[in-house]
Amino acid sequence: MKLKDVEFAPLCVPFKRRLETLAAAGWIYLVVFGGLTGWAVFLYILMATRFWWAALIYGLWIYLDRSVAWNSPERFRFIRRLGWWTHFKNYFPVSLVKTHDLPADKSYLFATYPHGVLCAGSFSNFATDAGQFSELFPGLTSYLITLNLHFCMPFSREIGIGLCLQESSEKSLMNLLDNKKGNVAVLMVGGVSEAFKSFPGPYHLILKNRKGFIRVALQTGASLVPVFSFGETNVYGMGQAEPNSFWDKVLKLIKWKSGNKVPVGRGFFQYSFGIVPRRHPIVTVVGKPIDVPKIVKPEKEDIEKYHQIFIDELTKLFEEHKTKYSKHPDEMELVLD
Repeated sequence: MKLKDVEFAPLCVPFKRRLETLAAAGWIYLVVFGGLTGWAVFLYILMATRFWWAALIYGLWIYLDRSVAWNSPERFRFIRRLGWWTHFKNYFPVSLVKTHDLPADKSYLFATYPHGVLCAGSFSNFATDAGQFSELFPGLTSYLITLNLHFCMPFSREIGIGLCLQESSEKSLMNLLDNKKGNVAVLMVGGVSEAFKSFPGPYHLILKNRKGFIRVALQTGASLVPVFSFGETNVYGMGQAEPNSFWDKVLKLIKWKSGNKVPVGRGFFQYSFGIVPRRHPIVTVVGKPIDVPKIVKPEKEDIEKYHQIFIDELTKLFEEHKTKYSKHPDEMELVLD
């Protein structure tokens, strides 16, 4: 039903689909507002209740426990196994494709593209047990690499710990991969900069000048694995803020890097606008591992050599699978920035 250009969801939607939408909405709330909510609750307890002492102790614990961001603790793993994540996976739906065996007698660095607005495919496949990762790659444990900021947020940090998130730093990657067996560090190499380019159409990947992950792979001897999530950039559409409008001024205030282009999702009861991602299949394809030698102090030539090999393998992976998992002709192009 449409009302003034807003398309509302039908009243008789199966309960299963309502649960899936709720799971997607809950995920986006956790990612975008979870930290702010945690700080609001923490400050309320500290300043407006008689349990201020508990907030002080918890705040001290957050400081003392800061190493959790890089030492992959075995805590709260039940969060990763919650059946709730299955509803999130089925919402899009998200699936995982294996192209080569990955023996569990070594470690791996998954270099994942594209970043997307909020990495829905990588989150579902590598930060939860809702998918087939453990079945397709027995003996391996995946650790999704994210911003250190998430480990400073009261309450939501514990959820991140349970999901096996680790901070995006060389120290964290070295700790996960060096002399370890069965660990998989999942890194969105393009980072936040690539998120600003994650709109429907050709895939714009930030890769040409991103070489730090190659150095880490060489220093640890971890195999590099190109990973591509088809459909990741379709879960949000592209909208535009009118020049000199309120939203245009907001974008300039926060130094938005995409001009007046903004991602547009849907709402809980309507499909036209909002921050909830849209339903669109995401297929994450895990490519061929690139074995690299362990070089404690890699030279520039070593890094350049394996960086080019990685680019070639990622491009090959995209070309081999794009017609299988992309439904839109304008997605058949890969642009490396």
